[in-house]
Amino acid sequence: MPKKEQEKTEISDSEVQEKESVDRETQADVEQPSGDATEDAQVADETQPEEEPCEEERLQQHIEELEDKHLRLAAEFDNYKKRMARQYEETMRSANDRILLELLEVVDNFERALHHENDNTDFETFRKGTELIFSQITALLGKYDIMPIEALGKPFDPNLHEALMPIESEDYPEGTVAVEVSKGYLQGDRVLRHSKVGVSKGKPKDKEE
Repeated sequence: MPKKEQEKTEISDSEVQEKESVDRETQADVEQPSGDATEDAQVADETQPEEEPCEEERLQQHIEELEDKHLRLAAEFDNYKKRMARQYEETMRSANDRILLELLEVVDNFERALHHENDNTDFETFRKGTELIFSQITALLGKYDIMPIEALGKPFDPNLHEALMPIESEDYPEGTVAVEVSKGYLQGDRVLRHSKVGVSKGKPKDKEE
């Protein structure tokens, strides 16, 4: 082969190899994105908004919140009831203590009266002492708005009286309280204890004839 043709052939082979090398680098650049492009893609993925929960998920979350609120309210109400019950018990205990302390003073006076009775105190003095104690008890009841029910001679009233027996009476007409066995008491408008009474059924039959 002539020398010139050989050189031409060698140059052509060299150009082909160089072109193939350039093509491979270009293809590599296309297949492997640059670092900047990769970072941009990651940032784009991170900045994408999260998907909103569906209607069913929102309803389930709302139900759970309501259940939690209901349990909290139930616990608070239970604690409130217990606290009110304790306060009521303490109030009643305090009120009872005041009444009992005043009643103990009456007991003291009874003990003094009995002591004087054993010292051969005359009956009149003993009677007056007993009347004073009774007055003290009556005043104590009145202090707490406890008043006796007037029953004798009054028409029988089941709201105030408890009938123990029917009796014949010349003094009281039929249906009237003729005997008061045990006195009843009111506290304000409330019946504390009913009067235990005997109710007249009128005059004896032999008297009517």
